[in-house]
Amino acid sequence: MEGRRIMRTLCLLAVLLAVIMPYAAGADDGRDECPVCGMYIDLYQKTACDIVYKDGKRVHACGVACMLRIVNDKGGPDAFSSITVRDWTTGQTTPADKAFYVIGSNVVPDMIPNIIAFSEKKTAEEFKTSRGGEMMDFTQALLSISPMGQTNPTKIPPAVLPPRGAFGVGMSYMYMVMDQVKLGSDSVDPDDFIKRPGQKKGPKKMTSSGEMLMANYGILDNLTLGISASYLDKKMESYINSGAATMTTENSGFGDIPVTLRYNVWRNPYYSKFFSILAGITLPTGEFDEKFVDMPGLQLGTGALTTTGGLLFSHRYKSLWFHYLATYRAVFENGDEYKFGDTVSAGAAFHYTPNYNTLLGIELDASYTDKDEFHGDKMGSTGGYRSNLTAVVDWRFLTALGGNFSLRFTGGIPLYEDLNHYSVGAMEKAKLGGGYYIHAQINLSTRFLHN
Repeated sequence: MEGRRIMRTLCLLAVLLAVIMPYAAGADDGRDECPVCGMYIDLYQKTACDIVYKDGKRVHACGVACMLRIVNDKGGPDAFSSITVRDWTTGQTTPADKAFYVIGSNVVPDMIPNIIAFSEKKTAEEFKTSRGGEMMDFTQALLSISPMGQTNPTKIPPAVLPPRGAFGVGMSYMYMVMDQVKLGSDSVDPDDFIKRPGQKKGPKKMTSSGEMLMANYGILDNLTLGISASYLDKKMESYINSGAATMTTENSGFGDIPVTLRYNVWRNPYYSKFFSILAGITLPTGEFDEKFVDMPGLQLGTGALTTTGGLLFSHRYKSLWFHYLATYRAVFENGDEYKFGDTVSAGAAFHYTPNYNTLLGIELDASYTDKDEFHGDKMGSTGGYRSNLTAVVDWRFLTALGGNFSLRFTGGIPLYEDLNHYSVGAMEKAKLGGGYYIHAQINLSTRFLHN
């Protein structure tokens, strides 16, 4: 089964690359692309910037934000012989160091942060008065920008939202192993656990893998919709007959589908601090099978509607991004009178972006889950506390089709676990923890709307 999982994932990736690469290879069809975000320059004529290197090489950026990233990435304006921007009102070109800029208005013409250029100070002041934001000169604009306009943690939805019309789609592969019996916070090797007096059966190892398709869309500049669908393979190995034999139980199929909305309540004009709220539901598309009641980790879905609400906060300092989350997840009882426990979660992410192609990060998440209930009775070996430490590497490897393609690799381990267990006579009922998880993902991000 392991081989089938890997082959299926490789086939899906091969199909995806087979679709992408011919278009990417032929993307040089005369349409100039922004070297930072990949968006087509001809769609952003009101904001496009012209950049000429000292060696004569010329590139165009879709707008001021991407232009500033190029300049900063090359060490500053001295690396260029010419940098010009376009006046938002008249369309005329003007030297970047002579222009006036407004950041944080209610107009988002290209990328974020939304920095708009003007050739005259008076015009910039009038725009600020009518549209909001803050005035800056070229030096201040260079200092205000980060290599990436936003970063996306693996397990923590960011408070930073993409602008209206922004679209992202990704496909990922996940693999997880749990191989330690958890008695509260104590970890016991399954081989030792089954040798306990009276322990006739016990868990040995659980593996989970899956492919996931994810998409998000900026409905408004402050409202984003996200949705994902997954196909899961789960396998539980258990000891039976006091360890004299083992039993393997497997389950495969589509999982539940989470749908989330993020709404940005507040951000500062410099796009360095954000506060958003999260609301979501999970559609019970994954099968719930009553035969797995004693092994709830093998269930493909909850069998009932799930609701989630939460608070998100993100802030940036130069090339560093910080993200924080607090959520509450409530699960309704399903038609088999089984109710998964409600979950309270918190998380924090630290991301370093040395340039606009690369992200390095460390993330921490923690959750407390109530015990599951079946026919109104608590399930003793369910629920408890888990926390995880995750490392993240993200690499933008291609600009094509009017957007960016990036690869993400993550890996993590449980940092601390305290899981519920109970005794039935001399036999202990417990569940597995420990182990590790890995995750690989390919993403495309672009924007459908333009100025």
